[in-house]
Amino acid sequence: MRPTFVKVCGLRSPEDAEKLERLDVSAAGLIFVPGRRRQVTPEQGASIVAHLPRGVLKTGVFVNPTREELLSVLDQVPLDLIQLHGEESPQFCGWLKEKVKAHVVKVFHMGTRPPASPEDYAPCIDAVLLDSTSGQKRGGTGKVFPWEWIPREKEYWGRWKLPVWVAGGLSPDNVGSLLNGYAPDGVDVSGGVETEGRKDRKKISQFVERVRQYDRQDD
Repeated sequence: MRPTFVKVCGLRSPEDAEKLERLDVSAAGLIFVPGRRRQVTPEQGASIVAHLPRGVLKTGVFVNPTREELLSVLDQVPLDLIQLHGEESPQFCGWLKEKVKAHVVKVFHMGTRPPASPEDYAPCIDAVLLDSTSGQKRGGTGKVFPWEWIPREKEYWGRWKLPVWVAGGLSPDNVGSLLNGYAPDGVDVSGGVETEGRKDRKKISQFVERVRQYDRQDD
């Protein structure tokens, strides 16, 4: 069994990146979405990824970017994963997968209608991220969606052997229950490992340890 993929999202400074040192984190996320509280500029992003521990995948988070906007960020920030949170079409995902060497993660917001037929996305993406929604807000809601929907999603996307990750309101306190009950392939956390709006190394460490405890029990 593969270890659970662990992504810490919303890094805003080189100091945040350094807080991941000696922790078993798979990926770190930078938000390139105007108006978001955790937004960073490409210049800031380049500085942050330069301080990430070796082996941590660099993830850029976007909502409905134009091709030009996305390529402009990629010119300045070397990203391993592109995470798309908006209504990006399968055609856009396909262009991105062909044009850029980064892997494509498509977010699907539980309880809302996807912008296109899900099977049209399958050949164009490398992972599925299930997230919550609140009104018009996509991601970063701090809310948990009904986890009982996860088995259906895993079965569906499993037809294309796509990993299914979960975000939305996760924290050190509830990630163990999520994993033991529904076994997603990955977990994505942001606000749940913050104190007063800043990344908290102790909480990140607790979150990662809860995940790895789950992984060890299946060895």
